[in-house]
Amino acid sequence: MVSHVKLQDYQHRYCLVCLTGSLGCRWHRYKQSTRDSRKRDLLIFFLLTLTFLFGVFMLYTIAIMKNDFNDLNWFFYPQSNKWLPVYTIFLTIICVVFIYLFILMCLSLCHFLQGQQLYTHKVHTVFILLFLAFFIAMVITTEEMWKEEWALVWLSLKIFGPYLQVGGVAVMTLLSWMIARQWFTLSSTCGQLLWLILYLAMMTGLYISPLFINSPCVVLISDLPPKPRLLAHRGASAIAPENTLASFQVANEYKVAGFESDVRISLDGVPFICHDSTFQRTTNIDQVFPDLVKQDVSYFNISQIKELNAGIWFIKTDLMSTINEVSEERKVLYRNQSIPTLLELVQYSNSTNTTLMFDRRGPPDDHPFKEKRDNLIVEAIQQGGMRPENILWLTDEQGGAPAGFTPVAKDHYYPSSLLHRNNISRVNTKFSVLSSHNIQEYKTNNISVNIFLVNERWLFSLYWCMGVPSVTTDNCHTLSSLQTPIFHLSPRNYLILWMTVDIMSALLVITAFIVQRILWSGSEYSPERIAINSAPTNGESTNKTSRSSHRQSRRQMKEKLILRDVAADILDEDPESPEDFGIESNYTVQSTDGQEMVRTFQRTSGYERKVDAEINRVV
Repeated sequence: MVSHVKLQDYQHRYCLVCLTGSLGCRWHRYKQSTRDSRKRDLLIFFLLTLTFLFGVFMLYTIAIMKNDFNDLNWFFYPQSNKWLPVYTIFLTIICVVFIYLFILMCLSLCHFLQGQQLYTHKVHTVFILLFLAFFIAMVITTEEMWKEEWALVWLSLKIFGPYLQVGGVAVMTLLSWMIARQWFTLSSTCGQLLWLILYLAMMTGLYISPLFINSPCVVLISDLPPKPRLLAHRGASAIAPENTLASFQVANEYKVAGFESDVRISLDGVPFICHDSTFQRTTNIDQVFPDLVKQDVSYFNISQIKELNAGIWFIKTDLMSTINEVSEERKVLYRNQSIPTLLELVQYSNSTNTTLMFDRRGPPDDHPFKEKRDNLIVEAIQQGGMRPENILWLTDEQGGAPAGFTPVAKDHYYPSSLLHRNNISRVNTKFSVLSSHNIQEYKTNNISVNIFLVNERWLFSLYWCMGVPSVTTDNCHTLSSLQTPIFHLSPRNYLILWMTVDIMSALLVITAFIVQRILWSGSEYSPERIAINSAPTNGESTNKTSRSSHRQSRRQMKEKLILRDVAADILDEDPESPEDFGIESNYTVQSTDGQEMVRTFQRTSGYERKVDAEINRVV
């Protein structure tokens, strides 16, 4: 027979129930435990931490890759034959996964702060493993298909490094309270020493990391190099249909120094402006010549090419997600754009006194003008009346530009001595090719560098601080408005920021350990303490004996838990056995829970005989 005398009064800790329920599906109070976490759960927490850090890295990487998001969309275009916001889809997926992992991390850390036994539900564990595999697959895919993006991530550290250091110190400082709490619960002196050394080494590394951060944007404003000139990539291609006269006209409104484009040869020998090998993406060829959608552009004569509309696609697809920035007057202009010839572009560039750089796209081998391509291009330039020195002729390290044109070595790093021997004083490369040392070498040897493709403000600011003379961009409308580099710091301000953050962090960490030491001093640590109040007085019991039956059932359950603990302690049985007193099999309160409270109750209430009888019954 079980007594209905009230043993203890539990506090209603609903937040704790939500905490343990969300992470481990422990929605019942009796499933909670303050016992040390099992090794299996600590291993899951380690995997969660690893996956979360992986998620932080991938979120940072995908955010940095926004500079080249159009390349990602380009890759999937041939498979789907239509433009999809692939980058936006990937970014959304990464954000959702990161938020999920962030919530799990917060729940797990709150378990440590509350002194609760860590337990992660199996469903969460499966998702953690799946997301870890997903992140690893993304890294491998990026390495195989967009290897140059790692160079972009490395470049970002040069400008964001000082701020990432501050963020890292702030995060570790916030975690110091929990770390100190857990450190004092360690029973092994060797374990305490080991974890203390690891923590101090990590914090020391964060504190002194600015000594190894060489950011070109930490410079006096008076020492900043001149702002890089802008070359409009296929015109203002972010806010206008690429490679159209309207696109170049819009770019000229933002005071660009020149235009970058692509030249091909028509079937009747006329150079025209087009990047792709087909007209499928940038024209309405599916309506005008539906049977020739996959035909190479060089097999069309110029009269056929002029029949195509080169502007409607931009309004329909909104490839760059900028159509909302375009006025209705501009949209009318864009709807009536055709593919320009090289002569038309040269004449416009000459009228605006801008430079012109273009890639010469070769026609197929059986094209009638394959061997005469360069001659036809030179004739169109001369016919347009443009000064030869304003034509930036892309070539290799051997030069080979027509007489009077400015040769520009492309795509690779070439030693300065080799370029000088071939009378080349300009280089045009992608951001992933040249290091900061290469750029400084060219600057010292009076070789002008143009970097493509620079679309984000932070990347433009970085090259500004590096002293790069010019960049090629889709976003001339945003970069032209910058008056100073973003994320720019003077050395004095950076030193003040660095020292202030480090000193405040060190003081807070020391304070956290001192306060935790005071909290734990003079008291024996027992991870099995339960938040209960002492037994009520007789008067209180008399006043509350008439409570509802479900409250009596709860008291009986608590008594069963106490009896179960005593039995498990005597018999050395598994406390999670489903056979004990009808308690659920996933019950996690262990054998030491409430033992001291049981002994006190036995001495004061004469309940010892009933406990012995119950134990004998179990045996």
